[in-house]
Amino acid sequence: MGQKPTQITKQWADGPFKLIESPRKRLGITDLKKESGAIFAATDMCLAHNMMIRMLNCIYLQAPHVKLEKDIADFATFMHAFLVMLHEHHGNEEKMYFPWLEELNGEVKDLMNKNVEQHHGFAASLQAFEDYVAALREGKAEYDSAKVISLIDVLAPTLVEHLHEEIPTFEALDKLEIDWPVWMKKVHKAAVDGAEMEFEIPIALTNIDSTFEHPYHVKTWPPFPWYAAVIFRWFYVPKHKGAWRFSCCDWYGKPKELEFV
Repeated sequence: MGQKPTQITKQWADGPFKLIESPRKRLGITDLKKESGAIFAATDMCLAHNMMIRMLNCIYLQAPHVKLEKDIADFATFMHAFLVMLHEHHGNEEKMYFPWLEELNGEVKDLMNKNVEQHHGFAASLQAFEDYVAALREGKAEYDSAKVISLIDVLAPTLVEHLHEEIPTFEALDKLEIDWPVWMKKVHKAAVDGAEMEFEIPIALTNIDSTFEHPYHVKTWPPFPWYAAVIFRWFYVPKHKGAWRFSCCDWYGKPKELEFV
């Protein structure tokens, strides 16, 4: 059984970087049988992208208030986990998810080239942030909240723009012949089978917000069965549990107050 959601009384992870309204909600689709494959895929991608935007907001909002050595170490782990997830997501898109779309269509090539180019557009600023987080975790750099904020100020505009713009790209594929059920099955299997367990799974579980746009996604989100969530909570979340204090949701995916705001 999940815990009762916390009443949010202060700034939460839905800002300053704006979350994305799902195509399903925008179109008012309540019967999934009437939803096209492209809209289902676009919504699924939207929910995943919002998870990453929440993580970015958690870092940006809480960075100035992290002071103690133990908290800094946990915060560095949280930032590292965010980077692990971001790399895993975009790497999977380029290696598997996007090529599978072309294979299942069989006619139109380079369907997602614009999105891949956008990945390259924020590569340098992402690397700068990653270098600092790595140095921090290795004890080669001192924690500087102003530096964290400045690095995100450079990274976030192009990253968040990409996360927003990819959704209508998927919606536009509605006019093409693609076996969407096959694609979604392959994507979900690859995401679960290839997920990094030490960092990616815990940060995803604790920033997923299973209440987002309720009740539009109750049958599809989170994108894993209940027993998988139990396994995640028992075996993977506890190892770095101090880091997930910086997450915006509890271990059940329910929104909670940000501890360091």
